[in-house]
Amino acid sequence: MFNNMDKDGSGKLTYSEFRDSFRTLSYGLNDNDINMLIALADEDHDELISWKEFIPIGIDAIRTFYTRNIVKKSAEKMKHPNPDALKMVYWDEIQKTY
Repeated sequence: MFNNMDKDGSGKLTYSEFRDSFRTLSYGLNDNDINMLIALADEDHDELISWKEFIPIGIDAIRTFYTRNIVKKSAEKMKHPNPDALKMVYWDEIQKTY
């Protein structure tokens, strides 16, 4: 998957390559989610994301965003959003920013 995203073959993704790739995947990530992934993954702040940087945070972050989106859709269907459920889903994401 990473190799398909790496258009210039550098072994790292530019922020643009990363955004373009995640916009085409069906994870339901919005631009804020993608920006959060970029901020978490670019550990050395060189504006490039390597597979080694992405893997430790990527799976958990995508799972968190995906679960959050499912909870939000369920709440919208019920027309009674449950703020406590949304806080629970966002909590890990919030903690990572501190």
